[in-house]
Formats: sequence, C-alpha cells, structure tokens
Amino acid sequence: MARIGTLLDECGRPIDKVQIVHKGKNNTRIKRSTDYGRSWEANDQQVPTDTVLFDDGQRFAQHSRNPQHATYIGSFGEPRARLRVHRVYKHITKAKVYLGENTWTNVQDILTSSILFDGGASAGWIIPSWAEKDTADQGSNVPEVEEEKAKSDEQKSGGSTDKHPMAQSAAVAESSAPPLPPAAPPRGQRFSYIRVSSTDQNLARQRDMIGAVDKEFIDEVSAKSRAGRPGLERCIDYLRDHDELYVASIDRLARSLVDLRTTIDQITAKGASVHFIKENLVFSKDSTDPRATLMLGILGSFAEFERAIIRERQAEGIALAKKAGKYKGRKRALTPEQVEQARTRIEAGESKVAIAHDLGVSRATLYRALANI
Repeated sequence: MARIGTLLDECGRPIDKVQIVHKGKNNTRIKRSTDYGRSWEANDQQVPTDTVLFDDGQRFAQHSRNPQHATYIGSFGEPRARLRVHRVYKHITKAKVYLGENTWTNVQDILTSSILFDGGASAGWIIPSWAEKDTADQGSNVPEVEEEKAKSDEQKSGGSTDKHPMAQSAAVAESSAPPLPPAAPPRGQRFSYIRVSSTDQNLARQRDMIGAVDKEFIDEVSAKSRAGRPGLERCIDYLRDHDELYVASIDRLARSLVDLRTTIDQITAKGASVHFIKENLVFSKDSTDPRATLMLGILGSFAEFERAIIRERQAEGIALAKKAGKYKGRKRALTPEQVEQARTRIEAGESKVAIAHDLGVSRATLYRALANI
C-alpha cells in the first residue's frame, strides 16, 4: 500500500497531499495529488525530504479545514495558543492571538518557526495565561466570564473545589510556560534586484554584496530605460508594506536620473524601502533626509553621464572600424544556408511561424532575413 504524506512549503504550511514513492536521506520522490488525494499525477517529483511529513496526509487535512488558523507552540512543542493568520513570511508571521470569548489581540509579529499550520487543531481554543492576566489588568470581562463559568461548574459538581490531578498539572504547566514572544517591529520580506547587461555576465558579485534574501529578481538586459525589464516590473509588483529591496548599486537599478527617481518613488509609494549597498543609501516612504536625496541626484547624474560617454566612445570606435574595413556588425541570427532552407520550406507550404520556432528566432527576424537575401 502506498504511503501518504503532507508536502510543506518553505514556511512550513501544508500545500498538498502527496503519495510517497521513495524516501531518501536528502531528497524524496513523490507524486502530487490531482484531486485532494483521490488520484495522483503520473510523473514523479523530487523534493527535499525535510519538506515532507509522513503522516498519512493528516496535517494537510487539518490545514484545509481551517487554513486561516494555526497553533503557536512552546519551546517543548506544547500548544500555547490559537492564532488567526494574516500573512506568512519565511521568518515572521503576522497573526492575532485568541483571548477567549471570541476576542483576539491586534495583529502582531510571531516567529514562523514557532507556528504549527494545522488549522488550530492542536490548540483548540486555549487561552494563554499571559492573555488572561493582561486582560484582567485592563478591566476586561474575559476573566469574569471564566470565573462565573468555574463557579457554575463547581455548583453542578456538588461544591467541591478539588481539581483532578491531571487538571492541576495542566494548570501548573500553563502558568509556568514561557510567554509568547513580544511584538516585534513590523517587518516584511527581504528582496534583491540584480541586473546584468548580457546573459554571459556573472551574477555572483552582486549576490555577494547583497547577501541572503527571501527572493531575488533578475534582468539580463541593458538599463537604458524601463522598457523590456520584466524582472524589475515583477519585483515592483511583488513588493508590499515594510518589504526591503536591496540593490548592489544605483546603476543596476537605472542609468537615467528620471527613471531612477520614478522607480524609487514607485517602490516607496508601496510602503517598501530600497537599499543601495555600494552607495550606502536608503530610501523609504518616511525618509526625510535631504542629504540622501541630494546624493541620489548627484550619483544618478553621474550614472547617466557615464552611460552617455560609453555610447559616444562606442560610436567613435564603430566609425573607425568601418573606415578601416574591420567592422562587420553584429553576427547574423541566421546563416544564408538557413535562410535558403526556410525559403524552400515556405514554398512547400509550411508555416513561417513553425519555421521560425524550429530555427530558434522570432518571426520578425525570419521576415527580415528573407527580405535581405
């Protein structure tokens, strides 16, 4: 009989019920479900072993029943409180903590590693001891409700005030358990934007400057304008409040002062901040440092000037090479033999789209080649 498990994402959230084909020390081969575990995909998939729970899919079922809830666990794995999850990041999760009587705290930051994404099944409706104390100090009616409920239970049981030993142990454990982590300052994710002018350039230098991030966006294209830079567009669209974007240097983000200022304004308008490592500059929505703004203008102007000088020198070099008969221009995408073969196939009735796809070029490139020969 096939083994069933739960597949987790990088934050520990169940994302699928899977069939385990072969478990290895580092990697495990699985089959993803196509209908919530009632059928399986034909092809195997290899995933890190530590992202698979060998639990017959129980965690996935718990999470699916109530995906907005989770359990906060203590240092020894004991359930401490029920959480209502608002947003999950790799390191920090924004969630509300249950206080009882359908009452929740404000959204606070909790370590993602301390959260069990089980739909709140492990916690039930536990009211953390620190929450009862805090609400009592603030005049909340939650402790009074609990006290009245306890008196009612006592009357029903004949007035006995003795607690069962298991209940006493649970009360001692609850009172001695460490409190939930204090609310940390609002924190988003850490991203990077990396750009090189061509596919053969190395990305390692920029990655070393930026360091570890949650997600990186890459463009392999010149930065003469915003056009044709899908990596940057995806990056700006992905950013949210309190996110941090790291760029190795100003010229990696833009080579025009206008584009640079526009891009930074777009990022900060979303509540995110942008950090330039080489220039040691940070810009955010609340940034009011006039010196940083002045420095941005100066450095952006230098980047734009540098690009203009490079283009001027390039044009001069091409002109001299043409005069000496050494400039042949860019290498043609298609050889004359390929163009003739394409022409023959077209005359035979084949589609130009199919021919361009077979040759690995765009239709426009094929049309130009046919027109020039």
